[in-house]
Amino acid sequence: MFFCTFILGKYPQEGILWLLEQLNHYLSTFMAHGLLYDFISSGMVTGVGSVLAFLPNILILFFFMYLFEESGYLTHVAALLDNLMHKIGLHGNSVIPLLMGFGCNVPAILATRNIPEVKRRILTMVLIPFMSCSARLPVLVLLVGTFFPQNPILVIFGLYGLAIIMAIFTAILLDKFIFRMPVDLTPVRVLPLRKPKLKRVLIYTWHAGYEYLKKIGTVVLIAMMAIWFLSHFPKNNKTHTCYQTVYECPVEKSFDNFQDGSYLASFGRFIEPALRPLGFDWKMSVCLTTGLAAKEFIVGTMAILFNTCEEDMQIGENLKSSGVFLPAVTLSFLVFAMLYMPCIATIFTIKRESKSWGWALFSVGYSIALAWGAAFVVLKLVTLIYFL
Repeated sequence: MFFCTFILGKYPQEGILWLLEQLNHYLSTFMAHGLLYDFISSGMVTGVGSVLAFLPNILILFFFMYLFEESGYLTHVAALLDNLMHKIGLHGNSVIPLLMGFGCNVPAILATRNIPEVKRRILTMVLIPFMSCSARLPVLVLLVGTFFPQNPILVIFGLYGLAIIMAIFTAILLDKFIFRMPVDLTPVRVLPLRKPKLKRVLIYTWHAGYEYLKKIGTVVLIAMMAIWFLSHFPKNNKTHTCYQTVYECPVEKSFDNFQDGSYLASFGRFIEPALRPLGFDWKMSVCLTTGLAAKEFIVGTMAILFNTCEEDMQIGENLKSSGVFLPAVTLSFLVFAMLYMPCIATIFTIKRESKSWGWALFSVGYSIALAWGAAFVVLKLVTLIYFL
């Protein structure tokens, strides 16, 4: 699943990026260069297109998830892990919602309704956001593919593994000091393995892709428009000529200067001190802040803030040339992005299902603190190993 999602999915992703780059070149040829052109090219095509490009990876991931679910395999996994789950205060029935969290946290939390004990249900809800949902997938594919091309599967598997370890640590901590639940020895109900119906799997995958496209056309589009506005105003008159690898961009615009006095830069520098120990500058801090609403926004924000030219869709190359994404800092950023607070929809779902704002806010505060600590440790360890 990892190989198909991250390696094979890279080829259609690059094809979509190429088409978007051609669209930007077409706009550059036929539109007068000015504020409207910059808004359409940089804010809409580059910002929204950077998220759209990861549609193939999303489809591949959901195809495998639905394939496992349709075959009845997930209930066998739950049975196999039942004894292990007892050791962290959970029942094997919690495995299926946790695995569903790799697709999307919201339906995974809704799936906890099948867990009869209230305490176990709440504990499972708190753990689900640690499962890396498909919204985090674009961030992983972009940064790992750009900065760790030699061992992308190993790095991604390690990040998923770290998130799972953090979930286990959290479960043990909460079970020991808060819930203190007796072990539930009720056996897991195992469904017989069956040949999955490919048509049904493809229909489910299509619906997942449709929901992703609908989100891009509504929420992501509005968010990227807002981020473009906040990163471009108030205007800064300092400019210079911008160049691209293939085409020369006739617009005079300074990548650094046009953002320096913006509303977004002011906000970024306000929150930067909290994340500076992790090696993040104000732009990286802003990317993580927009990701609080939805993790897809991280990539779209990067595409806008690190875009050196309106026609340029080579986001990875722009990140490399920025000079801030050093290997240790990139790993720290990935760890933070994997662990920090769930999206707004997940928070509201936890509140509704647990019937308490307390657990929703606990999930937010605890995950941010854990993400900060884990990212700091990773930064220091990788830096130490590098210098050794």
